[in-house]
Amino acid sequence: MIEVEGLKKSFKHFEALQGLNLNVRQGEIYGFIGKNGAGKSTTMNILAGLSKPTSGECLVGGIKVSDIIQASDLDLGYLPEDPKFYPWLSACETLTYLGDSGTHRIKPGRIQEILEWGGLDKDKHRRVGTFSRGMKQRLGICSAILHDPGLLILDEPSSALDPQGRNDVLHLIKGLKDMGKTVLFSSHILNDVERVCDRIGIIASGRMVLEKSLKDLEHSHLQPVYDVTFEEKITEEAQKCIKSSIGVLSTEIKEQVMVIKMEDGHESILTLMQILIDNNLKIVGVSRRKPTLEDIFIKEVHGL
Repeated sequence: MIEVEGLKKSFKHFEALQGLNLNVRQGEIYGFIGKNGAGKSTTMNILAGLSKPTSGECLVGGIKVSDIIQASDLDLGYLPEDPKFYPWLSACETLTYLGDSGTHRIKPGRIQEILEWGGLDKDKHRRVGTFSRGMKQRLGICSAILHDPGLLILDEPSSALDPQGRNDVLHLIKGLKDMGKTVLFSSHILNDVERVCDRIGIIASGRMVLEKSLKDLEHSHLQPVYDVTFEEKITEEAQKCIKSSIGVLSTEIKEQVMVIKMEDGHESILTLMQILIDNNLKIVGVSRRKPTLEDIFIKEVHGL
């Protein structure tokens, strides 16, 4: 659906994108993450046909972005980070206005269908100026799919929303995939990315530093770190014995729980259990930590 290779974008003496490679497959939800200033918005503006690349290949739905005359030539819906609407129009009037603009015409009943899907049917006659930020974001997503595009590009769709607003927006994004849409969205809320994305791309300094499915990402970054809970407070002598054992890289004690980092290897849990048995320690439980996307993100972009 999206194929980007060697994409560059310069603004006078500043090179915002430095040979970016990116691939978004049809029917997936792709999370695009990076620090502020990494080049996310620049990339998304190019993909949406709102900006021309300096060089490199950029295909959206098989169409070369650098060759289009206007953004509407692309089969996509775009939601900017802070969508603007006429505050005196109602939600229904807003979508009617947007539906009548451009070269495409919407089918009868489409606006009502979209408002119901976006959870705005009961508020369709309210002025948009009275909407909460979460309602405006939902209206923005409704406007992005008004002409039934195959691809949605959403820039920080859950930014600055309360927990309920974020949950509503993420529910709609999942719904887009159920419709067979392809979704690329950026977010600095990494927990949101974990909840809905199939694959992610991490951008730093205008370059892609990592692009993988969430499952593969978690597996490749799964470090053997264990939380061991003991029946009673562990003695200093036992702590020293564990810390000095073969295979143990570091330990940290928090009351009756010890965090133990082991060397990589599929037998790390067997090694750990043998250490605990050798020290005659009574344990309540052992759990292996699952790396969060935030952990992985910090590791990948540290120092870049």
